Parts: sequence; C-alpha cells; structure tokens
Amino acid sequence: MSAQRPRPAPHIAALCAGAGLVFLLLSAPAHSQGEGPRAYILGPVPAQALNVYGMFGRGNASFNPGSVVASGEVDVNGGIIEYAHSFALAGKAGSWLVSLPFGEAIRSISIGSASHTDSRSGIGDMQLTAAFGLLGSPALSEKDYETYRPRFAVSLLSRLYIPTGEYDRNSPVNLGQNRWALQLGLPLAYYFGESFSDPSLTSLELIPSVIWYGDNNEPASGNHSSQAPLMQLEGHWTRNLNESWWVALDSIFIQGGETTTDGVSDHNRQRSFALGATASVAVSDAVSATLSYTQEVSRNNTGVGGRAIRLLAEFSL
Repeated sequence: MSAQRPRPAPHIAALCAGAGLVFLLLSAPAHSQGEGPRAYILGPVPAQALNVYGMFGRGNASFNPGSVVASGEVDVNGGIIEYAHSFALAGKAGSWLVSLPFGEAIRSISIGSASHTDSRSGIGDMQLTAAFGLLGSPALSEKDYETYRPRFAVSLLSRLYIPTGEYDRNSPVNLGQNRWALQLGLPLAYYFGESFSDPSLTSLELIPSVIWYGDNNEPASGNHSSQAPLMQLEGHWTRNLNESWWVALDSIFIQGGETTTDGVSDHNRQRSFALGATASVAVSDAVSATLSYTQEVSRNNTGVGGRAIRLLAEFSL
C-alpha cells in the first residue's frame, strides 16, 4: 500500500494519500465523494508524500461527514494539507496519514423576498488515518514493484476525527463537530493487468465503511445530542489510458446517521446515492494531479444533496 496512491508513469509511480476520508477525511462535500478511486492501491515502501486538496461544494452539507443543514443552501470552499507515510510490517504494506482541513462554509437562506447569510471559516477537525494491507498487499521494493502482478487485494482502514475545528453552537454551519468520531472500513479491489504500470490497467473497487460518532454536549438545540452510525458503500471502475493518464467512474451510497437530542429522535435518518467521475495525470515520477466531480442523483428528504469538485495535487518526498 502506498502513501497512499501510486500513479502509473513511465517509471515508478508518484505517491499520494487519500481520503480518506475521507474521506474520505474531508469536509462534507469532499466526504460525499468518499475515499476516491485508487485510494488504497499498492505502492513501493517505504515512501512519503505531501498532498494538497482543494474542495468546492454546494448543497445542504456542512463541513464534516454526517452533518446536514436542515434549511438553506451551503457553499463550502476549503482544502486539506496532508502528510502520508508508508511502511512495512510483517511483510505487508501499510500507511498512516495526518490531515488538517481548513476553509469556509457559507449558508444562504431565503424567506420571501429577504435573504440571510451565515458563514464560518478556519480549521476543521484533524484526522488521523491508518491503512494496512490484509491480502494482496506485500511490502515491495521499487524493483519488485515494477514486476508485481496485482490481482485481488483487501485492506483495513481506520480513521479518527479529532475535535479541533471551529465550532459555535449558535451557528448553523461549522467547521468542527465538537465531538470525536471513528471510521472503520474494508477497501476491496480486483486488478486486471500485468503490473501497476500496465498502460491498460483496469480495477474494480468496493469500499464499505462505517462512522461511529461521539456525543456533542453543546448542540445547536437542547443540552446533549448523539448520532447513529453512518454507513457508506463506495464503488469505482478505473482504467489507465496510457502510462500517465487514468480515469474512473465513481459511486457512493450513504445511509444512517439519525440524530437524537436530549433522548428524543430528530427523525433525520440519511439516505443518498451519488455518481461521479475522476481524471488523473502523472506529471512526473514525483508529481500527479487528480480532478473529481460528484453529484447526488437520489436521496431522501434528510439526506445529503448537492455537488462537489475535488482537486488533488500529490508530491512524493
């Protein structure tokens, strides 16, 4: 497993992280895009990478996964600075990442002919991510990596959200959630190709995950709020176009996350389904760039809705 995604190039691929979301590891619009395609593709170890995200979304989601604004439209403009490091353990490849989101969330609401705007800016909740290959993820040197033939791979994903972000219970939008959260996932992938640098490499990926939330003792209303686990199922079809370019078709299904305030259900269980597309280019062995677009195509009245663009620049160190 790379730190985090190697990019096919004429030589050894450039490395990047994911996320993860996380988002995968991301603000809400970026999180609605999930971890992203090839987030956990194998790479040579050890390796280090610096990843810079730009995220631009419009819809009903605030700055963190699982947070939906009940009324109005929310614009989120932000980014993530992320450090990733891959390692070998017991002959398997793994990686750990430290991510710090930042940006601005703006809610606009219209009542009759009048309109009102609320905004918050600053840093979001820091995220600590670890991923470890369970199957089909051997720790490979650069020489062995060039000739390795990938097939079925299974990884374990864990992510901790730390409540470092800007939070005000009186604000309808926030960059932090004033609570801890833990995400666990099981990324699965099957590769069709002779190596990771195969110009026609194709992959099918499935990433199921669940986020568990801690309690918030300063909610917008009441004295105490909790949230049910949020389940996510993410899928990707990816294909290399040549030694430098690859593209992907993306999908993500989200369900759950109903909140309770002072022991009373808020009846806001989420369900949403989004589709998207991704294009990525390896500028050199050490630099790559990725562009993703995602839009919800189906949701319930309390589910995430909207569209998002995510830009990613990856620099292997």
